[in-house]
Amino acid sequence: MVSPRSLLTIATTAVVALTTVAPAPAAASPRTYRVVDLGTLSGGDGAATAMNDRGDIVGWSTVASGARHAVLWRHGVITDLGVLPGDTDSEAVDVNEFGDVAITSFGADYLTRAVLWRNGHLVDLGTLGGENSVAIGVNDRGQVLGTSDPAGEMSHRVLWRNGSVTDLGLQYFYEYTADVNNAGDVVGGWNVPPRDYPCTCVGGLLHRGVLTQIGSEAIGINNRGQVVGAANGRAFRWQNGTLTDLGTLGGYWSRAIAVNDRGDVVGQSTTTVQWHPFLWRDGVMTDLTTRGVLETDVIEDINVRGQLVGARVNRPVLFR
Repeated sequence: MVSPRSLLTIATTAVVALTTVAPAPAAASPRTYRVVDLGTLSGGDGAATAMNDRGDIVGWSTVASGARHAVLWRHGVITDLGVLPGDTDSEAVDVNEFGDVAITSFGADYLTRAVLWRNGHLVDLGTLGGENSVAIGVNDRGQVLGTSDPAGEMSHRVLWRNGSVTDLGLQYFYEYTADVNNAGDVVGGWNVPPRDYPCTCVGGLLHRGVLTQIGSEAIGINNRGQVVGAANGRAFRWQNGTLTDLGTLGGYWSRAIAVNDRGDVVGQSTTTVQWHPFLWRDGVMTDLTTRGVLETDVIEDINVRGQLVGARVNRPVLFR
């Protein structure tokens, strides 16, 4: 285990450039999406949470008892990934290009365990010595990002791989861990020193032990190192020190939630009346309610094909 003190060196690196990309009239208009209900287990409810570029989709679905089980949809077939022995519920949160699935399994006593599903088997990833761990993402190197409790202490950010765990340091109050890419870069929220109340909370990218502050929320990262989130209430895409304001759909607020390896971004934005899902591509933000998506649909992820996954009225759906 790597010491968090030696690993995590916080660099209060300010974002040095803020640009707004002008609309590009020549950009290709996004498709009108066809909505595909992915189907559920016997309970009838579910949601898709993530997908890979091959088209594997993961999420959760209820069984007849009402419990949630992690599931994988592949080639139109739903597979129940199960729960750890003795647990009651599970939810899949991410899938890599090799079909490895990051899952959190829940016990009847409210304890949680981070799990990796690989080749039909559930692997309990363990903890730092405490009772709980949570899975958040998995990259193509097989690293699972999550949090774990040391004995008698608050959760730490961690990376699991091949039976070993790397401790990324204490996760203070109001902090969150959001995403990981193939380089092992981690994005999330950090409560930077002096950690007074109310907290000095910032979005950040942890790269090789150095934290770079990016906006107020850092939510997603792709394999090109592009980070998305929100800064001062506006969706952004960040790369190499430059923060690009993605704009809005006519209102004051927007928030980016996911980015694919082409740099396409999905999120939500206010119009003059309400929140709508959006797709940002090549400098243009498109209201997805004009492309077959409902304003009440929940969009969770986008792959390089431009396919979207999420939920519509408690049903897992693919937008393709």
